[in-house]
Amino acid sequence: MSQPISIMLMGGLVRVLQGFAAAAPTFLVGMLIASIIRYYLGEKGTRRLFGGDTLRSLPQSWLVGMLLPVCSIGVLPILREMRRAGVKPGAMSAFALSAPLFNPLSLLYGLTLSRPMVILLFAFGSLIIVTALGLFWDSIEKWSNRKETEGDPTSQHDSQTNSTNDEPKDHLIGLRRLAATFVHFSRELTGVNLGLTMLALSGLAILAAALPFGAMQHSVERDDWFAPLTMLGVAIPVYATPMLAMSQLGMMFQHANSPGAAFTLLILGTGMNLATPFWFGKNYGFKATACWTASLLVIVLGISYAINRPLVPPGVEPAGHTHAFDVYANPMSIHHSLSANALYDLVVKGLDFSVIAALSVLGVLSLIGIGLRLMKIDEAWLVSTAKADSFASSLSSQDAQARKGLDIVVPPGVIGATMLAGLVAMSVVACFAYYPSAEECLDEISMARAECLAAANSGQAEHALYWLPVWEDWSRRMEVGTFIRTGQIRPYQRMQGYLIRKKLELLEHELEHDPFELDETQQVVRNILATNSRWVRSFRPDP
Repeated sequence: MSQPISIMLMGGLVRVLQGFAAAAPTFLVGMLIASIIRYYLGEKGTRRLFGGDTLRSLPQSWLVGMLLPVCSIGVLPILREMRRAGVKPGAMSAFALSAPLFNPLSLLYGLTLSRPMVILLFAFGSLIIVTALGLFWDSIEKWSNRKETEGDPTSQHDSQTNSTNDEPKDHLIGLRRLAATFVHFSRELTGVNLGLTMLALSGLAILAAALPFGAMQHSVERDDWFAPLTMLGVAIPVYATPMLAMSQLGMMFQHANSPGAAFTLLILGTGMNLATPFWFGKNYGFKATACWTASLLVIVLGISYAINRPLVPPGVEPAGHTHAFDVYANPMSIHHSLSANALYDLVVKGLDFSVIAALSVLGVLSLIGIGLRLMKIDEAWLVSTAKADSFASSLSSQDAQARKGLDIVVPPGVIGATMLAGLVAMSVVACFAYYPSAEECLDEISMARAECLAAANSGQAEHALYWLPVWEDWSRRMEVGTFIRTGQIRPYQRMQGYLIRKKLELLEHELEHDPFELDETQQVVRNILATNSRWVRSFRPDP
């Protein structure tokens, strides 16, 4: 089904803006981690963090990636610093693919969306993939180095000499090192990383142009043999945050879509974007990257078809359609108006506080970065202007005076490791903040339920459709919040949650029915109220 050019362009713009907004928080985290690696861990500390030249480098890089809250865009600035530090390409590919897949927030969310064993198997499958591809990269690197050594015997000696002297001769400490971190952070926001981000998001525009509105509502069904292959074509150009991918996995299992397609979406849609192979190709050769990418696709497809039947959820009948993939198709149809109001409704209206805050920080720091570039202020300027007797002086300056009292020099690796550990700890704390207690969730659900059902009963379908996903999202968050506080979700609670979400799905179908039937909608609302009472009581603490 063809689309008018204006719809394709407008839809592509909307998807790129939505993707940039969704990526803002994790992109900021990725930039911060890259700056910490550069100025605090240093090159030796970075290589040690990712396993160095040992056999554990691949699983260790996979584990580090699982702990850091970044997406496939936020991982790109970290990859640049890893390459600068001399981390092996195999470890870099393992980190690049694993870091966007899972983090504490998305992993806990995923455990409530499907059978926990399915999510754990997906995580184990990702370990197999990154290990195989990491070994592939390392073998290519060894073969390439062997050829260079045979062609120029002095190259190996030179590389060894460089590796022993790879640390910079001058180090910034104290306030000036903090300033260098801030300068690097701000400048990089307006440099190469911005270009890579736009390349990554361009895949969303391509999909919006290729997939008309609602084109995937009947795709990747459980009995469709081509489902993993179909999802492969969508997942390669797509950019998806870990939380979005997890919510889609839950909807796929709820609607009995193909588990193999779900795995393909997770690994390729969340684990990489168009900028990932481009960056590897630019730095390690496009021929080697093409082989690496082809191997990735073959491995993912092989695992997808292997698990497609065994992981089919028992007792769930195919729904025949799903809205899980509407975010990848064009958000606009020929019935939408191409206006600023439509753009506002699709992009700005649904932004939450965390995204708005992240976008604000990005905007301010980008302006500062442009100013720093115009004034030619960078790390070299900070080193050259440091005074020997200053608290912010250069550590290795020959004129620097001995430190006295509490003015001691803490090794940068200690500070860097503390910062990274703090990020992981903040992720754990964020889990408790993002997934509140059942009492708090029920308060939020009460408001969303009142707005949704009142609008549905009065025939205000658009208003009800706005609050319905809010209600469903809080139902998921309540289950996770209960799990991390009590260590379990009782089967009765899980079943009641499943039932209320099925009823909400029926309500969504009635609200979208054309023509709108008020009597049928009100009947569904009455059924929801009966189920809601049992669901709420299952999470209420005993008096």
